[in-house]
Amino acid sequence: MQLHTKASGAAAPVLHAEALTKIYGSAKNAVLHKALDEVNLKVYPGEFVGIMGPSGSGKTTLLNLLATIDRPTSGRVTIDGMNPATMSAKELALFRRRQLGFVFQDFNLLDTLSIRENILLPLVLDNAKSKVMETKLEELARHLNISQILDKRTYEVSGGQQQRTAIARALIHDPALVLADELTGNLDSKAAHDVMSALKDMNEQRGATILMVTHDPFAASFCKRVLFIKDGKLFSEIRRGDNRQVFFQHILDALSVLGGNFSEVSASRN
Repeated sequence: MQLHTKASGAAAPVLHAEALTKIYGSAKNAVLHKALDEVNLKVYPGEFVGIMGPSGSGKTTLLNLLATIDRPTSGRVTIDGMNPATMSAKELALFRRRQLGFVFQDFNLLDTLSIRENILLPLVLDNAKSKVMETKLEELARHLNISQILDKRTYEVSGGQQQRTAIARALIHDPALVLADELTGNLDSKAAHDVMSALKDMNEQRGATILMVTHDPFAASFCKRVLFIKDGKLFSEIRRGDNRQVFFQHILDALSVLGGNFSEVSASRN
């Protein structure tokens, strides 16, 4: 099942998953669980794609495979034209650091570093020049409205500011793909709106290519399209038009068809 195609001659996909299958357990012990079943997926440059599905649907397994944290039982993932499965552990670590950006629910910032130092960490690890680092930092901090907190520690700022810091860290090295996992899970309604607006701006203004896994239909409404996964297979897809509120309702309608447990998010949050 292929849910997204482009006309011939268009840009190559940043992310291409082909017949991804993941089976957990051992045939010897006759305990097998097919978490993913031949999933095909393409994400093109500049897209902002959401993945939704009930608990146990396979979306976390899919994210782990796309993030190169786990390897498929069969099938293939290519990112920016490269196949991580063919890389050594050292090559894979470097690839992950340079080609991918990550934003997590728990922020994963280092308390021993300032906000500035947390954001710059990917560039420091790559021995980037100081002038380049400061230029990139200044631009991102301004766009994400965190310029005033750069010298603070992580525990001195709000959850929303921490998450926007994490977004800046994920983008500062210009990765091919940003992967986000339940990034509004620890935020209140206002902070969630601010964070998702910031991520949407990074997509639209900087052309960042983003794939986000979420339970939250409010967060998903900021995506350009949302894919729904059920029982390890891609189930359906919807696209956002000009009206995000209408898209939010379409997501709720799709989830009601899909079944399962999702965040109870009222329309008032939208």
